[in-house]
Parts: sequence; structure tokens; C-alpha cells
Amino acid sequence: MAGRRMGIIVFLFCLCLCLMPCCAQAASTADAKEAISPEKACALTLSYCYNDAAFEAVSVNLYKIADVSADYQYSLAVPFAAAGLELNGIESMSEWNEIRSTLEAYILAHDVEAIRAARTDAQGQVRFEGLDPGLYLAANGKTENCRFDSALLALPGLGADGLWRYKLTASLKGEEIPPVEPDEEIELKLLKLWKGDDGQSDRPASIQAEILRNGELYQTVTLSKENNWAYSWTAKNDGAKWNVTEADVPSGYVMTVEKRGTTFILTNTLSTDDPPGNSPETGDSESALLYTVLMYVSGAVLVILGITGKRKRT
Repeated sequence: MAGRRMGIIVFLFCLCLCLMPCCAQAASTADAKEAISPEKACALTLSYCYNDAAFEAVSVNLYKIADVSADYQYSLAVPFAAAGLELNGIESMSEWNEIRSTLEAYILAHDVEAIRAARTDAQGQVRFEGLDPGLYLAANGKTENCRFDSALLALPGLGADGLWRYKLTASLKGEEIPPVEPDEEIELKLLKLWKGDDGQSDRPASIQAEILRNGELYQTVTLSKENNWAYSWTAKNDGAKWNVTEADVPSGYVMTVEKRGTTFILTNTLSTDDPPGNSPETGDSESALLYTVLMYVSGAVLVILGITGKRKRT
């Protein structure tokens, strides 16, 4: 029985470790013990490494997406004001990833100029100093054999102690570019969704979507009820990067782009006048809840096992 009880304890402990976040940090900006100093300069170090290899001379473009106030409220920077994205009240990492994809497409479609551009050093790192507090996007990390995701980065970052960190270090997620098969083709899909306009009175009869290949306009297509607001196309599997965006977002709507495999989901959400919600959280709230519940359950089990063992000994 003692061995079985110990097995249960080890199992619960290991399960907790699997669900714990890699980096300890405050769950939300509500845990901040101090206000942000908007006038204080920030520094950002980015690392481009994959499979224990550092990638030198990777071209990195840095874009300032939004300014941030002392109470951690975002306001879009001038080059992105027309995007209409709501950055306050985001509740999960999936929403932040959707915003990141939208910004990537917006930058390409509107030829937004980066505020900084640099290349990584021999250690695969690039450093940007003298940055104002705000939200930034690092993009364009690609080599011949490896491709790195873009990243949304908030400066300053909130530490686990509730204090703001004005020097941030981040590692970019990389993936190996598969070998090119000259005759292989892939099918890509574009799906248009509408949200918040149940009456459909404000919805246009059609929209113009732009398909971008490696940052260049590849094709403009019309999406409407006639084609079920969807389009698909085939292309050579040559490692090209594809994006989609909307030529002219209908008035009163906010556009977002999400990529799922080879499918692009272009969503128009009818904007409201509701005030922003809580400050953005630095993590997935669902995962945090699951981890908390598991800790309580594990604790309860350990207490029960301890009481049971004590009774048997007596």
C-alpha cells in the first residue's frame, strides 16, 4: 500500500510539473506593484537559435505597434491606427497570436516601415536599445534552412515580483524549412467569417481579399455569399511564406487574420462602443486555471493519503 501511495504522489507531482509555465511571472497586470514609467528607456535582446545552433546574420525588423500608458493601456501607433485592432482586454495567447498574424499581413499590405533593422551576431543575438515603452513586433527572421516566427513583445515586461523589467530577453521560435520538392503542390484555403452583425444590415455584399506571397501581391479575389465566402488555390511547395489581408475593411468593422495549417481565416468583427476590459494577461488564462485546480486537487489527495497512512500506523 505504501508503494502504491508513493506512486500516486509521484504521478501528481510530475503532472503538475508538466503543466507549470516555463517562466514564472505575474498572472496579469493587476498584480503590478508599481506604475509604468513611460519616459524610461527599454532594451530588447532577441535570440535566434534552433537545435542548439545559433544563426548569424539573420535580418530582423522591429515595428512599434502601440504606445503604453502608466496604467498599462495600449493605444495604436500612427502607422497601425487604421488597423483598428483592440489591444486591451486580451484574455488568451490564442488572441494574441491572431493579432500577430493580422499585423504581419497589415505590414506587408501597407508597406509599413520598420523603426529598427539589424542582423544577428555570431551568437545568434540582436539587441535594440533606447526603445520607448510599448508593444513591438519583431519579424523577418528567415535563413536558407530555418524560419523563425515573428513575436509580439511588451516593453517593459512584468516580473513575478510585480515589478516592471525594462530590459527584456526573448528567444524566437524556429522551425526547419523542409526540402523543396520541385513538382509537389499544396492547396491553400481562404475563409471569410463575420462576427457581431447578426442582423447583417451593415455587412457588405462582397469584399476584396489580397493574397501575398513572400510579401508581394500574388492575387486579388472577391469573396461573397455566392462562393460561400471562401476561396482555395494551389501553389508549388517551395517554402514561400503566404499571407492574406483585406483591401478595404468595411466601415465599422475590425479585421483579424488567423492561420491554421494551410487555411487562412479572415474575420471581420463589428466593433462596439463598449469600454475596454481588464488589462492584457501574460499567458493563457485557461491553462492557469487548470494548473490552479490541479494544485488544489493534488494537495487534497496528499492530505487524504497522509491521514489514511496515519490511521493505519495507529
